[in-house]
Amino acid sequence: MTRLALVLLSLAALAAPSAAQDEYGARGLFPVYKSGNQWVVFDKPRKSGKPGDLMPGSKFLIVGSAGADLFVVGRTSATYGGVCRGKKPLKLRAALLKGPRSTVGDPVMAIKVPDSFQLKGSNARYDALDNKVDEPLYALLGSTLTAAALDEGKAGAYRFREDDAGSAAFLAAPTADKIAMKIDFAAHPPVAGLKRPTALVTDAQISSSHRRCLRLADGDRLIGKCVEMPHDLMSETAQLRFVAYDPGGNGSPFLLAYTKGEPLWGHERWGFVLRGGGARLFLRDAMDPRCREGF
Repeated sequence: MTRLALVLLSLAALAAPSAAQDEYGARGLFPVYKSGNQWVVFDKPRKSGKPGDLMPGSKFLIVGSAGADLFVVGRTSATYGGVCRGKKPLKLRAALLKGPRSTVGDPVMAIKVPDSFQLKGSNARYDALDNKVDEPLYALLGSTLTAAALDEGKAGAYRFREDDAGSAAFLAAPTADKIAMKIDFAAHPPVAGLKRPTALVTDAQISSSHRRCLRLADGDRLIGKCVEMPHDLMSETAQLRFVAYDPGGNGSPFLLAYTKGEPLWGHERWGFVLRGGGARLFLRDAMDPRCREGF
């Protein structure tokens, strides 16, 4: 097994059943953003992690849209754009990364690696994922997805307003015909143990309430539960690009989603583990999610 695979497969605990996202910076995982001409990792407040993770000279494996390569923190600088309070951006320390950008493409995720780490003999597989939503997919999974949303609605997974008359009618008599289901994105990254894997981003609407989910399917069966993708970060799914990154090339991919253009409410980074038992969220971050009007 390659050193690259060993580093990333050491994150296999991410696949443990859990609805929660890992804390920012946990396990040495950070979102990477392009800010001006720099690639940066913001040192946001966190409960765990080593204080020296983002100091000059620290080494990171940067995973992006086209590959992975080693970078180092060249220097740190005080900057704005990583987090807001009271609709105002806070000044944070940012680690400025130096390395071979052309082999990475668009940066998405940084993994802290030891100083002795060397990148050799990688079997990693990268797949830029095109959207494969079509009518046959709706025919295959539409009713199954609606049934899952119905069960979740009954279980209280939707955040309804108290004055939402449509939600009250649904809760009084929950039926599938009160749910509008849309598949925003679908792709087929190989996942070990699944014959016909499909990763989907769905949007289920009940009255005026929406619930966006990352789901995994095998043929016409859903695998695992909804991994919720709240719209709090403001970008619609159409603004996200997706890449599957399989460190060992053996069907254990990470699904990464990122913004490339200039979204109104700031760039986003998402990361999911895809395994035969389902999907799990481990990275969800925005560069400045709620305070554009404060600039």
